[in-house]
Amino acid sequence: MLNEKNKSLLNEMRFYIQSNSSVSDTSASEILTELEDHLLTAQREGKSFEQVFGQDPKSFCNEIIQELPKSSKWEQIKTIAPMVPLLLIWRFLNGFSGDLTIPLYENIVYLALSLALTYVLFTILRAGSFSSKHKSFWIIYGLGMVIILVYVGFFLVSDRILPARPHLVLHDGAAYITATVSLVIILYSLFGTFVKKKR
Repeated sequence: MLNEKNKSLLNEMRFYIQSNSSVSDTSASEILTELEDHLLTAQREGKSFEQVFGQDPKSFCNEIIQELPKSSKWEQIKTIAPMVPLLLIWRFLNGFSGDLTIPLYENIVYLALSLALTYVLFTILRAGSFSSKHKSFWIIYGLGMVIILVYVGFFLVSDRILPARPHLVLHDGAAYITATVSLVIILYSLFGTFVKKKR
């Protein structure tokens, strides 16, 4: 088992590489498994993380990213698609009550805002990778506060500036089916990879 320092640094490498949208997730997972095995072997031999991957792990990760196959458009769509019901879970799950109302403009703006914030979040987190714990804490704290303020501001003004119509209204079976499908997609996106690994 990796010690705490090596585990933490390897997790940062994993995040840095896999959060690059241009990289094939399958290839990234394979190379990261190899790196983990290599690091574990080196640890048993008494070698440090720096002796294995060098003093600049970010540059090392960038070299790996350059060598990995690029993800296809279909892989990128499969990564982004589950985010839609995930972001709208608070609205879609209302379908289990038998009535579901989906305002068109509010949801389009909300999704665009959420995807933009996600992009900014990952960009800043990747830029701050391999920083000190103190710096990482303030980066995460600052980003969290900004995101919360943006969402609070959006929901405070959306009813005033966005048209209520057109909107989609679903009743009974249609509402239940929409809520169920959304829930299945969300659960699969959260636990699908774990289930595959268990097999």
